[in-house]
Amino acid sequence: MRCASRFFLLGLGLLAAAGLRAAPGPFVFAKIGVANGCFVESVAFGDDLRARAGDDVWYRLLQWGAKEADEVVAGHAVMVFEHRGKLWSYDINHGFTALDAGVAQRDDVALVARQVTAPYVGKITPRYPTYREDFPQQADPTPPVPSEDVEDRDVRDAGLVAVRLAKHRPVTLVEFDYLKDGETRRAAAVAFVYNGRLCVYTPAAGTVPFRVRALSVENTRQLQELLRRIYPGAGNLKVK
Repeated sequence: MRCASRFFLLGLGLLAAAGLRAAPGPFVFAKIGVANGCFVESVAFGDDLRARAGDDVWYRLLQWGAKEADEVVAGHAVMVFEHRGKLWSYDINHGFTALDAGVAQRDDVALVARQVTAPYVGKITPRYPTYREDFPQQADPTPPVPSEDVEDRDVRDAGLVAVRLAKHRPVTLVEFDYLKDGETRRAAAVAFVYNGRLCVYTPAAGTVPFRVRALSVENTRQLQELLRRIYPGAGNLKVK
């Protein structure tokens, strides 16, 4: 999922006009700081929240697609969560927002989505808001080791995501080749499981959740086939 970050400045004005309250959140969240990272940043936020508040804390990743005029454009993902009897959202573009919806309305996706997507309305039309629910996983016992002193931004970003997410779930970090404009290029991807989907993050394409039979990040043959749906001709995978 590529993220709708280019609407940030517009969103600040609409946020105030909608009456929502951008506010200091219940704790400091250190972003990973990667390209097209709205989905993986939200996953990392949920991991931090669960570690602080315990397994019973309520939170959902809210994801939606978007349409600008007649063109389908980048969608977005944020985290909706409960804290001390109130609903909040965390958006990498806007930070923390205290929502007007009450805790009793937290499962009303349409209602919550109207408030969470308010900063983007007017320029884009959010489509099909959906909750994604995580389940507890164990930290990766053998976390990946990204390449050191990496100059390539894509390879660097994938490594940062892999290290962060591996603290709470198994991940696989791979580098691979693909063709673009007749040239062989190098890129990197991170595979992880979220909401019963095998998710693949690449800095250029964001996060793509796939429905697969084998929810395993260790199946590199399956991962290569999934990468070919994003990068036609992807091959020469090397696990890091």
